[in-house]
Order: sequence, then C-alpha cells, then structure tokens
Amino acid sequence: MRKTALFLFALCFGSVFSQKTLSKYPEGQFPYKEGPVQMSADMQNYFLKSGAKPCDKNEMYFVTLKIDNTGKPSLVKKKSDDAIIEKNKCAFDLAIKSIGSLKNWHPAEENGEKAIAYFDFPFFPQDFFENYKSDYDLSKLYQYPDLPGGSHELRKEIHKKLEGYLDPTSYSANGKFIISFIIDTDGSISTVDIEPKIDNSEQFFEDIKFILKKIKVKWNPGKIKGQPIKSKFRMPFNFKSRDLD
Repeated sequence: MRKTALFLFALCFGSVFSQKTLSKYPEGQFPYKEGPVQMSADMQNYFLKSGAKPCDKNEMYFVTLKIDNTGKPSLVKKKSDDAIIEKNKCAFDLAIKSIGSLKNWHPAEENGEKAIAYFDFPFFPQDFFENYKSDYDLSKLYQYPDLPGGSHELRKEIHKKLEGYLDPTSYSANGKFIISFIIDTDGSISTVDIEPKIDNSEQFFEDIKFILKKIKVKWNPGKIKGQPIKSKFRMPFNFKSRDLD
C-alpha cells in the first residue's frame, strides 16, 4: 500500500475530540444510578403499568446505547440491523419503549471528567412479565469478547504496521478514535468501522481496516447466558502523527 499523506485535523475539527468517548463504561461504573437490578425493576414496572404484552419466548434484541456526558441515552442502530429487528419486532419495540421510560441515567466518568460512553445489553422479553425475578441483573447476561493477551497488544501491533504504510512526518493528526468490528462465534473479525468521521480521512481509515485484516488474531467471542454469539467490539485507539505509541 502506498504511503499516504493526509491532513486529518484542522482547527475547525478541534471540537470533535473535546468530547471524550469511551468504548464502554469503566470498570465499577454502570449507566443507571441505582444499578442493573433497579434498572430491570423499573423496566418491569413500565411493562406492568403500560399494559404491554409479552413477546414470543424466542425473541431477543441486543441493545446498544450511546450515553452522552449529560446522561442522555440514544439508540445506536444501523441499516444492517433492520433484518434482525424485523425478526424480533416485539422485543425491539418493548426495549425502546421501556428504555425511553427510564429517567435515572448518568454519564461515565474518567479521570474526574464526564464522558460519552457506549452501553450494551441483551434484552430478553421472556425474562420479564410473569417470569421476572426481583434480583434480575441484566449486567450479568452479556460477556464481552476478549483477546488473549489483551487488546493493548493489538493496538501496539496496529501502530507498528501503520509505520510501514503511513508517513507520519507528512501530515498532522492527533486524536482518539474508536475502532469497532464484528467478532463472529469462531473468533474471526469483519465489518471494521472507525469513529469519529473526519473530513478527508477516508484513506487513513481504509489503511486501518486493511491492517486489521492482515493481523491474524483469534478472539474469544462474546457470550450471552454462556452461549457464544456474533457481537460488536469497540477498541479505543490513540493516534499521534509524530509519535505512534
């Protein structure tokens, strides 16, 4: 691949990184003030008060929220999710309506600063209504995918390979990205994406995607209730034009 000279950041894009975005809530933090058990209880309370009806027992929707630094949640949904939603329409509708009824969200914090962060959880309608248990803890349902040796080693390998494809002296780029990709049940990766989107950065992003495909690693897949699933993984990535660390 040819060397690439890109000016990823200009002054007008400085605000992009003023809002810190975390790939998930830090250890020991949860996006609902009273914790996961109370969040489940408040969802159950909504279902009972609203007169909502249960779904087919096989329906499930994997919820991804992006919670801003004021504690306001927004649903992350892509066009590729449409087929899954169509098959789990009841679960999707119940998840969105119940989440919209919750009021006690709060933002993640890192180094004393409030931050934007992602929050993922699987929503099983069958675990609510008449099957609901007062100690139901939705934070224990999903196990994030992981990499033997940790994702830090993967970041180091990406930086190392970037030096072979990019000329860091020919452009000025400093900032934090989140690289996301799908991890299949066999540990393979696909559908690489990078955020935030910055003007004139297409080739840089393509280089990152190319490098990830060249790095042969085997992930431990995510699990729901102990069963391997196809899931999305987000990895924070610091890029400095003159100091690839």
